[in-house]
Amino acid sequence: MEIKIKVPPNVSEEVAKRIAEIVVGRIDELRWVNELLKNSELTEDDAVELGRKAKKGRGEYLEKRYISGG
Repeated sequence: MEIKIKVPPNVSEEVAKRIAEIVVGRIDELRWVNELLKNSELTEDDAVELGRKAKKGRGEYLEKRYISGG
């Protein structure tokens, strides 16, 4: 697989290399996640619902900790 990233000419070569490293790292992370989840029986709807519950729970925790002083 080949991915080309165009950066503006005013971006230094060092910054361009760092951008490429970050993109490669992110692709590696996505491959790892795909491998981890390849046998999952969760549907996309299940995953969305779990995400909503986690977000709600985290929000409640942060509210108690920082707003209510608990």
